[in-house]
Amino acid sequence: MSVDGRVSIDLVCDGGRVVEAIVMPPRPIALGPVVRGRPAREVVSVIGSLFSVCGIAQSAASVEAAEAALEIGTDRRTKQARRLLVFAETLREHLLRIGLDTASLAGEPADGKSAHGKTLRRAMALPQRLKQALFPGGNAFVPGVCVGMPGAEAAETAAEASNLTQSVVYEGEKPLGEMDRDAFAGWAMERSTVAARLIAPVLARGWAMIGHPETTNGGNGHFLKEASADTSCLARQAGAPLVRAFLSENGGAGLAARLAARLVEASKLPGQIAGELAALRDVADGSEVPTCEVFRDENGGRFATAFAEAARGRLEHRIVLNDDRIADYAITAPTSIHFAESGIAARSLSALAASRREDLAVQADLLVRAIDPCVGYDVRFG
Repeated sequence: MSVDGRVSIDLVCDGGRVVEAIVMPPRPIALGPVVRGRPAREVVSVIGSLFSVCGIAQSAASVEAAEAALEIGTDRRTKQARRLLVFAETLREHLLRIGLDTASLAGEPADGKSAHGKTLRRAMALPQRLKQALFPGGNAFVPGVCVGMPGAEAAETAAEASNLTQSVVYEGEKPLGEMDRDAFAGWAMERSTVAARLIAPVLARGWAMIGHPETTNGGNGHFLKEASADTSCLARQAGAPLVRAFLSENGGAGLAARLAARLVEASKLPGQIAGELAALRDVADGSEVPTCEVFRDENGGRFATAFAEAARGRLEHRIVLNDDRIADYAITAPTSIHFAESGIAARSLSALAASRREDLAVQADLLVRAIDPCVGYDVRFG
């Protein structure tokens, strides 16, 4: 069973200008009818397998909500280890997105025989390697499970994460996020990493600010700012000087700001993984009260909501239990927010303009992938 959907995007154009972006997100994920009546532990243990991307983040949100609703005290070290796995998955997703976009825009082959493709294959393995190192012989997302003490394999995986990120994204003394626009452009033109070779043509073609939602009075110009909630890596990294350098005074973001946010977050994650791994060894065993609040209805049912900061944005899982069995289950994915009818994707796409339809198509694809849906998408021009 898979619950993946597809985003449908229709761009209404006047010449080379988009005057309206009609974005239809996939149908809401309605797991409730499918899993109703099943034991909560059984359902939670397979949640991640239902999704083609970000399965670890899905599992992390699911098990936290379930442990709260089941009133299971979660070991502090286990919660921290699960957070580490989400970090590793987020890094993998960023590296893959950077690699695939560079292959598309800069024409670098990403097949299994190329150096580019081999690097991406190594990145694919990071989360599973770390999961096996932290939870050998067990499922990290079974309610009540406890993590083992990390050993050499976990440290080696953290080192691999750092090496891959330096190869794909950035290796330098000054943090990437502290660059200004001129330094960023100079770094990109050196084309020393995969990411630099993605950014270089974007800047050279003058596309840094495409998709900036405040540059248009087009068909979607009536969208309210509060309708454009953004929980992506742009929101998480908006404080970095490099990302701020590509934002407007009102915080509006075009293509370069979104790409820079992904690069900045990816460049930080190996250090976060290594730091959290070192801290994990120092955290004492013991249980704690679940962090998410448990509610009860008039019939004695229990429900709780938990979140996970996934690569593409914030995931929300809400679980309702009756006698430790699922009474209802709902998921809010970042795609349903970012690619809603009046979401950030519609606002950004409605700001596109180019002299050639071919350029407009490339711009639209780049922008959609920079906002990054959790599922496949189709862009049509009319």
